[in-house]
Amino acid sequence: MKILVISEVFYPENFLINDLVKEWKKQGKQVDIISQYPSYPESYVYPGYSNKGERIENWEGSKIHRFPFIEGYKTNVYKKIRNYLRYVRGASKIGRRIGKDYDMIFVSQTGPLTVALPAIRIKKKFGTPATIWTFDIWPDVVYMYGIPRNIFTKFILNRFIAYVYRQFDNILISSSGFKSSIQKFVPDKNIYYTPNWLQPVDFAISELHLDKEKFNFTFTGNISLYQNITNVVLGFHKAGMQDCVLNIIGNGSAYEQVKACIRDNKIKNVRLHKRIPYNQIDDLLQHSDAFVLPLLDNREIEKTEPLKLQSYLSVGKPIFGILSGTCRQIIEENELGLCASPSDIEDIARGFKAMKEYTSTNKEKVFENSRRLKNTRFNKERIIETINGVICGKTSI
Repeated sequence: MKILVISEVFYPENFLINDLVKEWKKQGKQVDIISQYPSYPESYVYPGYSNKGERIENWEGSKIHRFPFIEGYKTNVYKKIRNYLRYVRGASKIGRRIGKDYDMIFVSQTGPLTVALPAIRIKKKFGTPATIWTFDIWPDVVYMYGIPRNIFTKFILNRFIAYVYRQFDNILISSSGFKSSIQKFVPDKNIYYTPNWLQPVDFAISELHLDKEKFNFTFTGNISLYQNITNVVLGFHKAGMQDCVLNIIGNGSAYEQVKACIRDNKIKNVRLHKRIPYNQIDDLLQHSDAFVLPLLDNREIEKTEPLKLQSYLSVGKPIFGILSGTCRQIIEENELGLCASPSDIEDIARGFKAMKEYTSTNKEKVFENSRRLKNTRFNKERIIETINGVICGKTSI
């Protein structure tokens, strides 16, 4: 099978699609990729790339067809929209040129749903079957970033979403909570649950060292509006736990907002660190006592299953979920930790206090429950087997 992957992000950016392509190559599939020059998360081109013209590079036996993006989209809504449109034009241009050579188009949608449009154009031109793997649910994500929610925008967005999903032969979702949101647009389509799995990395000792004299709560990953970190910080501060530290490691669009919150409230026991290399995260988590997994209090965002969950499961320590919805259900049903309301500062403070006691009495149980979940629901081999069955037409709902 010859597969053409269309993704807004790809290696050296660290996303799950990289690992799926590697596995497909091991299975003897020919896989090539259309993507922009790497820029995530800072929205500027990586060293070694020029962000000019088109370029083909070889990676793990695959060809990556690169094209330019609009730099500075991270903090500028106008540039962000321009970059969405730039992607559609650039990927469509390459796709129309090379699309006839493939048996399957596979879209990895980790951001805007517009990333699917080039695949639809290729499908219509060459009749190639197409599959989409959805990691980010529209339309509420669009509203969260400032687009007004009114009758006009709702009408336009709903028609666009329905149009996109109707064009795909197969729909994969990274969270079970996404199914109802998509099914209402395409009630006659089968939708398959294929969640995140943890990518293998070469372990490295972390350059960041935690305070061994304190009880360490740790959050790692992207710091955006989604993560609701400001409420996490305020809740931890209100708990008044002087023998504990909240470590926030990462970067993102809300980093400066969180930094200002810590400064303005004169919070002493929250440590805000920049992003560390991905292969050092496991070591850092091993030296933590409990993990923090927050999400914004939003009816669509609460349907997500963050990849961070798999990272935490791999270490097997208690999780404090400051969230609602699908991920909270996973934590509570599998006895992985405690949860609090993401919009209630008092509840978050109470949760932090309770977590310290919970951790001291439930370490072994959480470790076993984490290992079981990692080997069943989030088992890499099983998930890829499902994906392969779907794209080959051998999987039923």
